[in-house]
Amino acid sequence: VMTNNIGQMTEALGFDSDLTPASLALFSAAQAASRVITGAVSEAALSWKLPWFCGYLSSGGKGLARPAFLVVASVVSAAAHFSLAIATTEEGFALGVTLAGIAFGMVWPLMVLITGEVFGTLHVGANYMFFDGFSSAAGTLLLSKFVAQTVYDDHIDESHGDSIDEGSNRCFGTECFQLSHFIVSVLSLTCIISSVGLIWTTKDVYRRS
Repeated sequence: VMTNNIGQMTEALGFDSDLTPASLALFSAAQAASRVITGAVSEAALSWKLPWFCGYLSSGGKGLARPAFLVVASVVSAAAHFSLAIATTEEGFALGVTLAGIAFGMVWPLMVLITGEVFGTLHVGANYMFFDGFSSAAGTLLLSKFVAQTVYDDHIDESHGDSIDEGSNRCFGTECFQLSHFIVSVLSLTCIISSVGLIWTTKDVYRRS
């Protein structure tokens, strides 16, 4: 949703055109930093000593299970798209873009590591590409093409009011992407449930003596 539509998002909100490349750079920097930090922290967390009330997030021993970071990523993603849905200022939009980049960057290294740890490293490439390739293709097609584009197109006439130019295909206003962001935010919240389920089903994998 973000990388394919960020130019239309800034245009719809009436921001300066210079904000588009700046937002892309911000998103890229946030997701790059998140990839590096998530990999290192999730590895160190396997040996953390957790308080008793965090036992349900443990790796079966004393550490924090790596899938627990998928819960964090899901929460950050939900917050990011909620922020983008209500953003009316450049600062609010930048906050949403940064959080979206962080969440995006967290997921992919976790998927590589978790896939290798759960299914083994012999066919890690094929196993990872099933999750990465399939989810990326399906998500891009469903959310970016059908959901975001449909919501955008449905608000074109409304955004122009009585002065609509029949040849215009541009939408202006917060409503152009607002519903799309809310949908992604809700989907991110459902990922919390699946991530917690993954923690429980992979406890033996992450068990430490």
